[in-house]
Amino acid sequence: MEPRLIALKLFLDFLEIPTDIETVDDRKKVQKAIYLGQLTGVDLGYRFGWYLMGPYSTSLTKDYYALAESLVSDKEYEKKSLKRAIADKLSNIKPLFIKPPNVPDDISQEDWLELIASYHYLKVIQKYDEKDTKTILQKEKPKLFPYIRIVKNELDKYKSFIPIQ
Repeated sequence: MEPRLIALKLFLDFLEIPTDIETVDDRKKVQKAIYLGQLTGVDLGYRFGWYLMGPYSTSLTKDYYALAESLVSDKEYEKKSLKRAIADKLSNIKPLFIKPPNVPDDISQEDWLELIASYHYLKVIQKYDEKDTKTILQKEKPKLFPYIRIVKNELDKYKSFIPIQ
């Protein structure tokens, strides 16, 4: 297995994100977990642009399909582990991946990650102000938009680990 695929597998395993990619929601969860995880300074080399479901990386898509294919017969990753410094950085934001109790059940973990990643991407990467960020999210993600305040509050808790301004 190629080293970058091993790193991807270990990263996802640490964040408790399954490497299953059969559904759109599975793939969305992987995309958003990697986006958010890289914000801690653990750079796997994936670059993201804006797409229908928020931040999206075509190179990550290629790699998670390659990983799925490799996992059929290659278990080399089992001999490896994340470096302690990387695990420490990721552990700082791992609770952010859990949907808060004040977000209704009809919003899945994938949706939650999509909203967090999208809000962050628009504010920090695209450098939109709060008003424009909200306008875009309300237009493009009307189901998720009502929870924007919760996302802002959650991201604020992790501002020492990931940039938000």
